[in-house]
Amino acid sequence: MLSKVLLKKIDAHRPFHKLAWASGLSPSQLYRITAGIDRPDRDDPRIAKLAAYLGMPIDECFEEQEGQKGLRA
Repeated sequence: MLSKVLLKKIDAHRPFHKLAWASGLSPSQLYRITAGIDRPDRDDPRIAKLAAYLGMPIDECFEEQEGQKGLRA
């Protein structure tokens, strides 16, 4: 699940289409991520691009879901 920190950073970079192009995504890709249509995981290159542009480590971009705690190896 995407972290609140990531979503707040994305929200602070309005208009979204400029953030999308600057980070190497299309506006529709960013919309699908922020609207919850796509549910990217830690290996998703779109999140890596956003994280790099926003200056965040990948681990900060995700939150553990209640049922997933302790499942990571």
